[in-house]
Amino acid sequence: MLDRILRYLSSMIFGWLTMLVLATTGCVISLSSLSTQWSNNLLTDPQLEITDPNLTDGNLETVALSVSRQKKDKSRYFVIKFPRTQSVHKIIIYNQNLLLFKVEYLDPKSEKWKVAHSVRTRNFDRDGRLQSKFVIDRLRLNTKMIRINVNRTVDDRIISKVVVDPDDHVVNVIQRSFAGRYAKFFRVLDPSPAAIREIEAYQLVEKSS
Repeated sequence: MLDRILRYLSSMIFGWLTMLVLATTGCVISLSSLSTQWSNNLLTDPQLEITDPNLTDGNLETVALSVSRQKKDKSRYFVIKFPRTQSVHKIIIYNQNLLLFKVEYLDPKSEKWKVAHSVRTRNFDRDGRLQSKFVIDRLRLNTKMIRINVNRTVDDRIISKVVVDPDDHVVNVIQRSFAGRYAKFFRVLDPSPAAIREIEAYQLVEKSS
């Protein structure tokens, strides 16, 4: 009697395992047929218009630079224009000195710049070194232009001023007491050139069977 019970349980367990293997295999096949892969780097197109050719020259030893060109706006921009409307799903930035920045794209309907991704934290590793590479995926951009809008770099200086000029970018204000009287100091951004070693862009393509 005990042998029959054991044989019955063994057959049941074997059947369950077989069904599990078949179901798992079916899932793998289904997912494989729907899987995708990345295209070649879109930024190797010779017809691109770029603010600095070092941005997409394929050489991580060269550095692209951008300086603040407006008095009031201290942002620095790296702009890439495609020869035609392009789908972009992933951007890789090989960083040199960026701290705070936004990835933006030109919306084809409104013809205005919109934010696709923001980096708002100070990215350092455990050894205090600046993050050297940003992989920004899950993008769904359809645009002719993308740009990196840099707000802060590690090389920017913050200087203190008692009187600010109309074009100064004030980071914050400090009030201190001296001999019973309050004095106000303005901490003003003194921007340095933003630097990027390389940018790459990719789109998802269907995997060939």
